[in-house]
Amino acid sequence: MTTEHAYPRDVRDLYERFPYPLPTPAAEPIFDTAIGVDLTFTDLDGARVLDAGCGTGHRLVGMALQFPDTSFLGLDFSAGSLAVARELARRHGCENVAFEQGEIGGAALGRRFDVITSTGVIHHLPDPAAGVTWLAGHLEPDGAMYTWFYHLYGEYDRLLERRLVRLLAGGDADAGQLLRDLSLSLSMARYGSGTSHSDVSDEAHVAATADAYLHPIVNAYDFDAVAGLFAPAFPWAVATGVNWQDGSGVINVADWADPKYGAITATTLFAEPAARTAFLGLDPRSQLRCLELALRPTGFTVVCGRGASLDRCATRIQRGAALANLCRGGED
Repeated sequence: MTTEHAYPRDVRDLYERFPYPLPTPAAEPIFDTAIGVDLTFTDLDGARVLDAGCGTGHRLVGMALQFPDTSFLGLDFSAGSLAVARELARRHGCENVAFEQGEIGGAALGRRFDVITSTGVIHHLPDPAAGVTWLAGHLEPDGAMYTWFYHLYGEYDRLLERRLVRLLAGGDADAGQLLRDLSLSLSMARYGSGTSHSDVSDEAHVAATADAYLHPIVNAYDFDAVAGLFAPAFPWAVATGVNWQDGSGVINVADWADPKYGAITATTLFAEPAARTAFLGLDPRSQLRCLELALRPTGFTVVCGRGASLDRCATRIQRGAALANLCRGGED
C-alpha cells in the first residue's frame, strides 16, 4: 500500500455517493468514540490526535468538543465527506480540529501523532495489515491507537446477506432496489443504542445501509485474529469493549464483578451459577473467548500501543495489557 490512491475506485465512489456516518452537517455530533477514548486515556491535554478515516467528521467533532485542549486532524479520501466535516466543525466552533484529504496507505503525512483513532475503517482496507503498518509509522514512539472492528460472530449473517447483494448487483441490477426486494436494512441499534447515531433520519439510514451492504471490501475478526494485525508493530493490544444489537459494554478482565462505566460482568454473560463459576475459574484469555462466544458481538474496540503509551492509559487498560495482552498469542 504505497501508492497515492490505496482504495479502489468503487470504494471511493460509494462514499462520494453516500457520505458516512451522517450525510449532513445539520446532524448533531456522535459521542460514542469520545466516550470510549475518555474511558481509555487519563490525559489527552496537549496531545496530537489523528482520526484516520474520519468520514463526515461526526465522531471527530464529538471528540474535539469533549477534549478542547487536544489537537485533532481528520484524514479522509472523500471530498464530499470532508466538506460535510468542515461545515460541521464550523457550526460547532471547533478550533482544535483540522482536516486533510488523503488515504491510509497513501502518501505519508510527514508528521507523527500521540494517539490515532480509527473506528470502522481498517476492516474496509484492501490490505488491513499494511494499513496498520502505515498508521504505526505515523505514531510517536510512545503512541497508542484506539480502533473499532466488525466482529466475525455477530456479523456472520449480515456478511452473507451482503455477499448475496454483491453477487446479484454484479449482473447490473439496481443495488438499491435489490436491498428493498430482499428486505435488507441496517438496524440503527445494531452496534448498540444511545450513542451510536445522533440522527435516525431516512437519509442517515440510507447511508448506514449502503455502508453495510454495498461496500466492496469487508473484513471481520475475532479478538485473536485482529491481534495478528497489531502484533508486528505493537507489543500490546487490549480488547476494551464490545457492541451487540441494542447494547454495548466495557471489558475489564481484572474484575468481572464491577459494573462501573457499563462494564460487562460475569452475571451479564452467564445467569446460571455453574457456568458463571466455571467462567471465573478460567485464565483471562480464555474468559475473553467465552465472552465472544456468549455475546456474539457485532463489533469490538481494541486499544494498542508501544513505548510508554500505557502510562497515559486508564488502570483498566493497564491491567488488561498485563493479564490478557492479545499480542502475546496463546493456545486454545
